[in-house]
Amino acid sequence: MKQQNKVNIRPQVTMLSVLKHIEYQTWFALAEFIDNAIDSYLKNEKAIKEVEGENFQLEVRVEINEPENRITIRDNAGGIGQADYARAFRAAEVPPDNSGLSEFGMGMKSAACWFADNWCVTTTALREDNVKKVVFDMQKIFEDKLEELDVEAKPCDKKHHYTVVELYNVNRIPKRKGVAKVKDHLRSIYREFIRKGILKLTLNGEELIFNDPNVLNVPKHDEPSGEPILWRKEIDFDIAEVLSVHGFVAIREKASTAEAGFALFRRGRVIEGSFDEGFRPDFIFGAPNSYRYQRVFGELHLDGFSVNFTKKGIQWDENLDIFLRLLKDDISSKEFPLLQQAEQYRVRATEKEYKAAVKALDETVNDFEKKAPQAVADVVNNVSAVETPEKEGLTKTEQTLHREFDLRFNKTDWKVSIELSYDPSLTELIEVGDSFIKEKVRNSSVRQIGIRLSLTHPFMVEFAGADTNKIEPILRIAAAFGLSEIIAKDSYKNQGEVRRNFNELIANLSK
Repeated sequence: MKQQNKVNIRPQVTMLSVLKHIEYQTWFALAEFIDNAIDSYLKNEKAIKEVEGENFQLEVRVEINEPENRITIRDNAGGIGQADYARAFRAAEVPPDNSGLSEFGMGMKSAACWFADNWCVTTTALREDNVKKVVFDMQKIFEDKLEELDVEAKPCDKKHHYTVVELYNVNRIPKRKGVAKVKDHLRSIYREFIRKGILKLTLNGEELIFNDPNVLNVPKHDEPSGEPILWRKEIDFDIAEVLSVHGFVAIREKASTAEAGFALFRRGRVIEGSFDEGFRPDFIFGAPNSYRYQRVFGELHLDGFSVNFTKKGIQWDENLDIFLRLLKDDISSKEFPLLQQAEQYRVRATEKEYKAAVKALDETVNDFEKKAPQAVADVVNNVSAVETPEKEGLTKTEQTLHREFDLRFNKTDWKVSIELSYDPSLTELIEVGDSFIKEKVRNSSVRQIGIRLSLTHPFMVEFAGADTNKIEPILRIAAAFGLSEIIAKDSYKNQGEVRRNFNELIANLSK
């Protein structure tokens, strides 16, 4: 076969110039290179395993080098063969077989140009005796209107097969937490290939493994003594003659606002709904503060659908409404009311959660006993603190925990009750009043006020859980807010006074 020493990069240089302005996210841009590797491997799997053995596994290694502002993507797939070499570097040149993940002839070029002006590709294909390298300097290409680039070729072993893409002077280099988020999205996007053992994906040396969330296994919400049910339903229905959906929908054992939602797959990889960007249409999930919004998740494989060339979204056309109606009917049946279960079920506190709540309540009330009288005095300028009695014993029932302390202001003795509640029927995060106080004070000269924080509220479930370090600061805010409301009410001040009192109290109580 005649060796090429030039590669044509047409159709037009101006087309390449706009690729850096494509609306990408870092993980989707990196996914373009991973897609190419998977596609190359699957199309050459038989030939590769004849050389490497049946235990061979595709490996893609992503290296993000922040100090050097460089990204490198290496794979041991089939490489870019001589027959495909010219096409591979021309934008919008659709591959002869576009039934896999290399579909539009744009992925590598668009992602590389989005990341950097300078990049190169080094590759060799199985059973070919040379390794080829082509270097892209986009500024030079634009200025000189180049339509051909030099190819550097060197001899190599015919058993070698790999591709290395190197991006230099990267314009959008992920940093620190950004790298962690890229890892989470990539492990989510390629979970199916990882599960099946097809792909070993690493980023900066860490192998990316996807951990499936546990599925809720409890009785129906209205039959608490019934048999436990694994709340997972298989999905399989047709939308149109060539469009179908299969997969599953389930309820998370542990609610998560960030990670609930559907992942929409096409050709084995996630198109929409990776990691913390779950596909959550209002028609099924309701408002963000609903329980189903935090609990329902699933993996839905869409067959026959098209995507845009950046593979960031499904091309629904008029089929989205049909899809959502069919799916909602499927998970809302009387026989298996998954959606209703997700909305109505309330999780009882575990022993771990109780211990965390007890600790948070104990430390908060102890601190308030010491600081609240003076903190209130600083706000109303008319308080004399009284000695607090011995600490009340902690009362623990199935649903509530509470502690009390005394203080005096406005020439009145007060007994303040702070309660943490696991009651699933509560709808408000913070309540202030006396209607829910369990033991009312008989002495009419003592005013009593209750402050209650719901630990089953969606906000607490998502952001605090069983973490004492997270429960305690929120409890302090709730208690300070409750006291500031009472001060404002007694002072006959306007609404803004509540906020002022609250800000002063929380500052004093945090010293």
